[in-house]
Amino acid sequence: MTAGSGTTVEVGYHEGWDPVARAGVGRLPEAEARRRDGAGEPYAALLTVHRRPKALFLVDWRHGYLGLFLLDGAARRDREYEYRQLEPGRLHLRRYQEWRHASDSGPEHPEGGRCFTVTVRPDGRATVVLAGDGSMSVRAEVPAGHRSAAKAEFGAWTAYADATLLGLRGPVDLVPAPWDAPAPAAPAAPGWAAPRPLAPRHLEALFTPGSRLADEEERVAVVTEPEPVGLLHLPSGAVTAADPGTTGEHEDPFTVTVPPGDYPVLIATMRWEGEDWGETPAAMLRITDRPTSTWELALRPDQDGRLLGAGQYYGFGVDTAMGCFLDATGRATLPELFHQQHRDPGLWGEGAPAAVEVQDPATGTNLIAYASGTGDGCYPVWIGRDADGAVTCFVADMLVLHHADALPPTVPSPAVTVLPYTPVADDRREAPFTSPGGTAGFLAARIAEVVEAEAEAARRRCLP
Repeated sequence: MTAGSGTTVEVGYHEGWDPVARAGVGRLPEAEARRRDGAGEPYAALLTVHRRPKALFLVDWRHGYLGLFLLDGAARRDREYEYRQLEPGRLHLRRYQEWRHASDSGPEHPEGGRCFTVTVRPDGRATVVLAGDGSMSVRAEVPAGHRSAAKAEFGAWTAYADATLLGLRGPVDLVPAPWDAPAPAAPAAPGWAAPRPLAPRHLEALFTPGSRLADEEERVAVVTEPEPVGLLHLPSGAVTAADPGTTGEHEDPFTVTVPPGDYPVLIATMRWEGEDWGETPAAMLRITDRPTSTWELALRPDQDGRLLGAGQYYGFGVDTAMGCFLDATGRATLPELFHQQHRDPGLWGEGAPAAVEVQDPATGTNLIAYASGTGDGCYPVWIGRDADGAVTCFVADMLVLHHADALPPTVPSPAVTVLPYTPVADDRREAPFTSPGGTAGFLAARIAEVVEAEAEAARRRCLP
């Protein structure tokens, strides 16, 4: 079906997408989709040719998100472009994913199937990963013209998906899709959510004696009295959380600072119901006694929370089953002092103290270390703020009970999580200068390089 010299592409608006039925759900009038676009509310736009879906847009400007999914002949989303708005009028290609299917009858994203993921930093540094039947990762550089796009006006979908990207010949003529569903009486709830980073759970409960939490294995954790383990001296007010056995001057402090001073450190404690033991679920650096109204993820200078995917977080790595708090000025001396004074591998055994302290006699700066939950891993730090925005605490969350369900008498937390997305001021919309088809070709070339590298590695393994 053509109109004029271009291929006619029908555009319909929906609440979301059903990956099982492989169809848009909750048809929306264009006027409602336009309203949601301006208000930053989520909606979906579906592009079809001859009634076959070709591309799906999921849009949520309140969270700085635009997802473009290209659909194969079986209406499976086999390619994804995830854009994030990092500045007025501009979108950054955060991630590209491509799934390879062996047949038209398989599921959309088969477990263990071949998937290519290109993750792009704002400076153009990228990682190309092949997963499924083994894995391989290579570095790449993405030019500005392929990692950035101008934010287009509502309805200008070919700014992101041109004829080349859609696999069509000639220009594209966008027309409204036939209305084959009754208009909803009132806007329904969105059928999807933009990918959002990890949010904290139960932080207050971890420091409230008597709280009870049931984990995924149906064990019940009973929170006991938090243990005060000393005062942390912060001469600069720049806080760092790290593994005391591996940290050093490379471990940047968090961007949020507090007034210099001495602040108490509390170790959350719990025991498993019916047992006489438990893990260390969290550690707190308490700044004030005021109630916490909001939580936010602690970030270091080179970290941007808007680039985190669903359930992701920035955290501090642990390789020696220990975590600690310290002031940034102690990074050069305190780790070595800790190593000298606490080499005993049984430091965290049965009957060991909840935490240990190391102090630099020359400066008075100290480090307070504690057992890191169930051991090694990567753990987030949450910053609490009061109703006036002042910092109340830093909490290192060992994620031991993150997925647990609260049981009576646990009191629900009144604090809310502040996500890293804020309305973009001066949100101008310009005519894009990039070529979506050209970007697709660039990404295809990078993936081809990974395929060739994989084949070369296989050839080498087969050599006698």
